[in-house]
Amino acid sequence: MNRRDFIERSILGGSSILLFPSLLGACETKQASGLDQQIRQLSTSLLEKWCEGLLANQTHSPENPITHGGIYSPGDEAYQGRCADAIVPFLWMAKYSNDPKYIRAAKDVYAWEQHNCWSEELGCWFNNPNLPNSWKGITVFAAMTKVEAINHYADLLGEETVDDWKKQLKRAADYLYETLTISFGNINYPATGIWVFYHLGKLFEEEKYIHRAAELANDLMSYFTPEGLFFGEGGRERHPSGQFPVDLGYNVEESLPAMALYAKTVGNQELLDKAIHSMRVHLEFMLPNGTWDNSWGTRSFKWTYWGSRTSDGCHPGYYILADQEPVFAEAVYRNLQALEASTFDQLLYAGPHEYLAGVDPSVHHTFNHAKSLANLLYLSKPEIPSGQFLLPREKADGLKQFEDINTILFAKGPWRGTVSAYAVPYKTEINGQASGGALTVLYHTNQGFISAASMTEYQRWEKFNMLDEKKLSNFMNLTPRLELVQREGKVYRNISDLNANLVSKESPDLLHITAFSKLVNGQQEVPNEGSPTVKVEYLVTEKDFWIEISTDIAHLEGRLQYIFPVVCSSDDVVSLDSNSFKCHSKNGTLTVQSNIPLIASSEDYRVYNFSPGLQAFPLKFGCANIHQEKLKLSFSFMPLT
Repeated sequence: MNRRDFIERSILGGSSILLFPSLLGACETKQASGLDQQIRQLSTSLLEKWCEGLLANQTHSPENPITHGGIYSPGDEAYQGRCADAIVPFLWMAKYSNDPKYIRAAKDVYAWEQHNCWSEELGCWFNNPNLPNSWKGITVFAAMTKVEAINHYADLLGEETVDDWKKQLKRAADYLYETLTISFGNINYPATGIWVFYHLGKLFEEEKYIHRAAELANDLMSYFTPEGLFFGEGGRERHPSGQFPVDLGYNVEESLPAMALYAKTVGNQELLDKAIHSMRVHLEFMLPNGTWDNSWGTRSFKWTYWGSRTSDGCHPGYYILADQEPVFAEAVYRNLQALEASTFDQLLYAGPHEYLAGVDPSVHHTFNHAKSLANLLYLSKPEIPSGQFLLPREKADGLKQFEDINTILFAKGPWRGTVSAYAVPYKTEINGQASGGALTVLYHTNQGFISAASMTEYQRWEKFNMLDEKKLSNFMNLTPRLELVQREGKVYRNISDLNANLVSKESPDLLHITAFSKLVNGQQEVPNEGSPTVKVEYLVTEKDFWIEISTDIAHLEGRLQYIFPVVCSSDDVVSLDSNSFKCHSKNGTLTVQSNIPLIASSEDYRVYNFSPGLQAFPLKFGCANIHQEKLKLSFSFMPLT
């Protein structure tokens, strides 16, 4: 056995132990740390639920190959082209439960995919069923699914099925070899491609695929920013602002895990060191409850409570490196808890409030993250030392500024937050992720989210992969903002300004962040009469959080309001008076007080946004005179005793 084969077997481990529950428990009792055991138990529990949910949504109609075997998505009201990713969790469940119905489910969804999403002409898979001109980059993920199924579950599939799948897979391998370069699509494709090419090379015993993986791995070394973020989502070049096209969701749920798994398997220490450092940097954006803060990323239109709408999951990559970085295991477990909090009726919702809002989920969330957990469970257990490991954002350590994305994180007392003036749009996107010095996250360690930004104007960049907001009467942008509405529906906002400036300072008693911006539309145009300079100050003490909003001159025409959607579920109780708002939850009472009267609305009213799957109560304040008197909002929280 050569060194590379030894490393690979050490990482992937022996599947016979991992896939039989009685042996799994016995092994964990002796060898695994308590944290590792919790990770595996929660992963198993979620997989059991999700596989049942996916099976319940699989269509059985042998007479109709357009639907037979497909997994129907209630939220999308369609069959998702990538639903065959469920093959791996179905086969995991078949071996775990010894129930052959899951083998049948895996074979049926494969047959559905071949009939509806396979290009016989090109030898690849495409994203939108029966639309062969749709996106074919998903061949990367579809190929890896087949490789994983053959490598780990050939005994369940049978020799005839394996041979049939390998014929199609070989054609897909050659398609990828001809098309997948470092410049293909967003950076997550070549990043995951290295892991795919490596395994295709091993499966078919063809060195050309392994060499392609190595070539791409070398190319990827150029896509780490000076601060260690990974870039290339929405472009490959540095923006004129000096910032980089970065998306946290795709980085932590696809690109970085794939690079880490590949580098550790083949012994590419240079790439492994880069990946580990970058994973540490990205972990700065995980909130204490295990949710990822992608409020600012280029592809935040897919941001969900636990990650990103159609990516796989952070779990295998962070887990396999936990022997070197024990906090990575803690991150995996916290994120599993966020997934659990968003699971209802055996499916994964975009967030815990999506279920309360009565919104049907996309099954994309479930089959992608089920695949991630199945992959985690056949990895060898890392040696995780015992003890408690704090996530970076659990520490109340003041301000952290990321110049590569012009974003500041703050942490003092129980308050955590993100202020962003990130100026890099996704491709040609207008009014996408919030900028302008927006408060994109406000979080309290006892309450959780108090504010969470969404797209300034919701746009279905990937129409087939994003839910339709027109079906909701209470859909709303959740980003706090100063908004000027003029005649003919013209809207100008501070959070649209891509040229804002951030100034920050801290003392032992106070964190102080100030954003200077203009009121602009998506094209960066000011109103005809010009725009005042908007000054938004964020002040954080051990006890309270404050926002102060002012302008240097009066606006000339239209309605000027400050809108702050407070995250507040329909299960929470709201009480209002002219200058205060209270949200009473199971954790305690959040109080918002203002010096300018609230614009009245019903206490039962809630708005909702798919990104990141949260409900909110929109506070609105008239701001016609904030050039003379600042709008001041104070936030405090009283936990239940």
